[in-house]
Amino acid sequence: MGALLDQETRTYAEAWGFEEYADHSPGAAHVGRFLEMAGLEPGVARERWRNLTILDAGAGSGKGALALQALGFGVELLDITPDGLVPEARGLAFHTGALWTPFAATAGCFDYVYCCDVLEHLDESMTMLAIARMLEAATRGLFLSISLVPDQFGILVGRPLHLTVRPFTWWRDRIRELGALDECRDLIDAGLFYVRPR
Repeated sequence: MGALLDQETRTYAEAWGFEEYADHSPGAAHVGRFLEMAGLEPGVARERWRNLTILDAGAGSGKGALALQALGFGVELLDITPDGLVPEARGLAFHTGALWTPFAATAGCFDYVYCCDVLEHLDESMTMLAIARMLEAATRGLFLSISLVPDQFGILVGRPLHLTVRPFTWWRDRIRELGALDECRDLIDAGLFYVRPR
């Protein structure tokens, strides 16, 4: 698995060098949907969220993590490379690692794990292992946004970046086997899932 991690690190270090790729930030766009699906009312006083922790898994640019931090959550980031981080996110706690490897010292290190547009970038053989690892790290729930369509940016690095392009039902049925799937939404080009550890 070390060779795969090295290859992915090189690929995304290169991809983040392209402005078109760096500007794309689905993590920031899905924060409101995460709040809804996790039952966290957006209008509630932020003081209630100050003691809640979130791991932004596959944080990319860190824009999603910054949006979550602005709402009062304690946020940490995980990615295979910090190369994509915007300057404002560089002050947040950052962990280098892959989603399919153990990244929490003990189970339940975070209240929530937030993962947007990352799983489709993994080889299919690693997708469910990555979800299992994220569920191990979360005590309350895991929010997933998964692209269901081929990527537009692979041409920049000479190979497709979306390695697992599967329909909504494929993801839904497999995620159900790993945790308690509270809600899922088919957005045609993306699937949203909120799953709790069993």
